[in-house]
Amino acid sequence: MWRPPWPRQGRGEHERFARAVEHGHGPEFSDELAVVAALRRLGADTAPDDEARTRIAGRIEDARQRPPRRRPRTVPVVAAAMALLFALSGLGLLLADDALPGEPLYDLKRLRETAVLELTFDDEARALTHLEYAARRIDELTVLVERGRFDEHAYATGMADFTGDTRAGVLQLTALATSSDGRQLEPLGDWAERQSSRLAALHRVLPANATDATEPVELLARVRQRVTALSDRMGCYQITSGEFDELGALPATGTCGLPESLRAGEYRRPGTIPPPAYEPPEPPAVQPLTSAGTSTPEPVLTPSPTPPPPTPAPTPSETAVPAPIPAPTGPRLPDSSPPPAPVVSIPPLLPGLPGVSIG
Repeated sequence: MWRPPWPRQGRGEHERFARAVEHGHGPEFSDELAVVAALRRLGADTAPDDEARTRIAGRIEDARQRPPRRRPRTVPVVAAAMALLFALSGLGLLLADDALPGEPLYDLKRLRETAVLELTFDDEARALTHLEYAARRIDELTVLVERGRFDEHAYATGMADFTGDTRAGVLQLTALATSSDGRQLEPLGDWAERQSSRLAALHRVLPANATDATEPVELLARVRQRVTALSDRMGCYQITSGEFDELGALPATGTCGLPESLRAGEYRRPGTIPPPAYEPPEPPAVQPLTSAGTSTPEPVLTPSPTPPPPTPAPTPSETAVPAPIPAPTGPRLPDSSPPPAPVVSIPPLLPGLPGVSIG
């Protein structure tokens, strides 16, 4: 059963006021009844006339006959807009697959390639993808020239993207090759050789007023030189010099074998003390023999005492370690359960009753 939110005492007061308004008298609500009477007189004085009543009734009837307006639904509209956006994006990506440098969809194509690179988590696969995109730039510039749509700005854009992808791919592949068996160097050298031939063929068909493109040619020549130098150092003790440039680690210089300190045996682990040099004992002294007939006694061999072998000095890693301190042992737990409690017997208190046993 529903109950009003006001308390019981206030509800009774409201009921008395309602009865006073209904009957028109009530000593405790005289002021309130005077306000109610004034409001009633005001409503009677300002009542609408017949013309106003007819006009209000007509508006109400028109509102009833008019069909209700439907409010636009937000969720379906947003969903339709998102679907249209995805459809246009997919269509744009499909059309951008054949876009050439300088065209409006070329930036969308590069954006998709960047997303593919970011989603490639294997280092070698990402480096090969960079090289694939670099080779694709030469294909696009070749198509531009064949179609007669050569443009200086488009050519500069394509070559800038070619050099950027080439540097990124070579940097990652050389890092992987110098930290492993170097199997990535041979495919990288073959790729640089092919791209050099294709770039030379492209320059032969360029217009006479084309921008000088010596930077990509020099870059591919440096890549071939770097691959050759690193391949020659793969069997050496030291492959790289520890310095880097835009193409990755620089190859080391000097001899390919072990350093002089390792070949001479002078290399020691840091923190160790070299053992003392061991000197071999001197051979025993032999006295010369005399001629026959003399009474000189035969020579006696007197071997010199052999020094004991030197004891190597202890190294910091061979210092004595004190024996471990045994952990204190507590009292042992009993091996078996405690014996049962003794049985207590109480004789019968009254004749004819049985005895009582506890335990």
